[in-house]
Amino acid sequence: MLRGRDHESGTGEYGIDVCAGCGVAFTNPRPLESELPKLYAARSTADFPNLERGLANRLRGFAIDRYLHRQLHPSQDRELAVLDFGCGDGALALGVLRYAARRGQVARVTAVDFHPDAPPGLAAVAAHVRYESYAAWQGTQERYTAVFLRHVLEHHPDPLRLLAELSNVLQPDGRVFIEVPNRRSVWARVFGANYFGYYVPRHLLHFDRASLTATLRRAGFRDCDVQLGHTPLLGRSLGYLTGRNIDNTGVLGLASYPLQVVADVLARKSTTLRAVAGGHA
Repeated sequence: MLRGRDHESGTGEYGIDVCAGCGVAFTNPRPLESELPKLYAARSTADFPNLERGLANRLRGFAIDRYLHRQLHPSQDRELAVLDFGCGDGALALGVLRYAARRGQVARVTAVDFHPDAPPGLAAVAAHVRYESYAAWQGTQERYTAVFLRHVLEHHPDPLRLLAELSNVLQPDGRVFIEVPNRRSVWARVFGANYFGYYVPRHLLHFDRASLTATLRRAGFRDCDVQLGHTPLLGRSLGYLTGRNIDNTGVLGLASYPLQVVADVLARKSTTLRAVAGGHA
C-alpha cells in the first residue's frame, strides 16, 4: 500500500501491505512478538502523553468522561468490574473511578500493560486500581463487565488470539470496547506515509471499518457495532511531515483538532474506529 519510516526511533523504513483475503493492512517487516516490549520500555513514546496537570490533561479527562458516559450504561449492580488492557498512563482507569463515584457504584478496576511496575499516574489510587503486568495477569480467574482496548489492538501481532483471550474473561453480559486508528481516514490521504495513524513499526495492523468488523466476527464476538470516532492525530502527523517535534496534545495539536473533527465529519472517514461487541454466542 505504501512505505513509511519510523519517525520515533529511526529504525528504518517499513512497508504496509494489505491482505487480499481479510482486508487488514499490516506492517511488513515487523518486530518479533518477543521484541515488542522494548518499543515501549521507557514510557517515553507518543503512547504515553506527558500531560501532567495542565489544560490538555483536563481536556483529556473531560473527553474520557464523555466517552465512558456513552459506553457504560447505568447498571443496577453496585459493582463495576473493568479491565483496562494496555492501560498506558492509566488515564482510562482513573476515568472509570470517576464514573463509578458519580453513580454511587463500587469500581473494581484492573489495569494491565507490558511493564512490571504501574504507571506513576496510578500510584495515588493503588487501593482502587490493581495493576498487573501482562505476564502476571495471564490465566486470571477474574471476570469483567467491561474490557477496554483503546489503541491497543493495532499493536498486537495476533488480534484473534488476543480477542479470544479477552472474551474468556468477560462476564456473560459483558462487553469489549475497542478503539483503533482508521486507515481510511481522510487524513491518511492528506498525509500519506506521514500519517501518525500508521505509526510504524509500533502499529502492526491497520484496520478499516470492514476489516475490524470482520476480525471481531472471526474472533467469535456477537452484536458487533463499529462507529466512527475522533482522536487528536494532526499534531504528530504535521511533525512527521515537517521534521519537527509536534505533539498531538500540544498547542498546535489541540489547536488543529477542531479542523480535524470537521473534516472527519464532512468526509465521513474519521481518524478513529470505535467498536463495541458482546461475548461469544
